[in-house]
Amino acid sequence: MEVALQRAVNNRVLSQSYKRYVDEMRLRGDECVLDYGSGGGAAARHLARRLAAGGGHLTCMDVSARWQTALRKVLRDYPDVEYRRGDVREMGLPDGRFDVVLVHWMLHDIPPADRPSIVAELARLLRPGGRLFSREPTSPRHGMPAAEARQLFAAAGLTETHAAEGKAPILGEYYRAVWSKPAD
Repeated sequence: MEVALQRAVNNRVLSQSYKRYVDEMRLRGDECVLDYGSGGGAAARHLARRLAAGGGHLTCMDVSARWQTALRKVLRDYPDVEYRRGDVREMGLPDGRFDVVLVHWMLHDIPPADRPSIVAELARLLRPGGRLFSREPTSPRHGMPAAEARQLFAAAGLTETHAAEGKAPILGEYYRAVWSKPAD
């Protein structure tokens, strides 16, 4: 039921909002992108379309087999998408593999004690000069304070290049930022 509800809301009702978010990333289309915590593919479907047109590559990572099954259905028209399931810290991926990392509406669901090491791993996977996009809910009931997100990404060696706080229909209040990894 949760998968069906999320697909209806995120992939239909909020689809244009996710499309605008991906468009605002200003991807060329030839990048190697990690969608960390892809869930049901609300952002991944727009990323896959953009990257397919430019020869780029999308890796979708989630810990849930259920979400990965739903995601494969959403992205069935994009055969070159790579799917990875499990803990990012145990993937053994090489340093600097991705030009862009997306962490969208999921970091707050990770136990607080695990957040620093996961964010550090995502920063390690980002190439020098690469960008990490994050958007997290900030509601005290279901979210995390913007200050905590800022501290996590800064502690991982990333530099905030743009940030905003706002309120999205259905999703509620959020903190959104673009982070860059210093070039060597």
